[in-house]
Amino acid sequence: MEKSLEILDLPPDVRELVGECELTGRRTHFTRNGRPVATLVSHDEYLALRETVEIANDVALRAQLAAAEEELARGAVLLSEELTGIRSAEDRLRVAGPLLPPPSP
Repeated sequence: MEKSLEILDLPPDVRELVGECELTGRRTHFTRNGRPVATLVSHDEYLALRETVEIANDVALRAQLAAAEEELARGAVLLSEELTGIRSAEDRLRVAGPLLPPPSP
C-alpha cells in the first residue's frame, strides 16, 4: 500500500531534500543506528525501477528480448527500406558501416 503526502506539509529541511532529489536526481539514504532503512529517489527514477522489475519478472518478455538479441548477433535484421521500400539516411549509414569520428583539428 502506498501513502501520499503533500510536499508543502513537510518541514523545510525535508522539502529541501525532496527538491534536491527532484532537480538533480541525488538520492538520500535514511539510516537507523547506522543501517539503511529507506532511500529517497525521484519519481522518474522510481518509475524506471518499477518498470525494470516488471520486465525482469515477465518471463515471456525476457524470452522475446533474448530472441531479438540473438537475431541481432546473427545479423538477421531488416532495414527500414526493406520494410517500407523507402531508403533513409540511417539505412545508408548502416549499410556503409559505422561512421569514423571526425578528424581532430
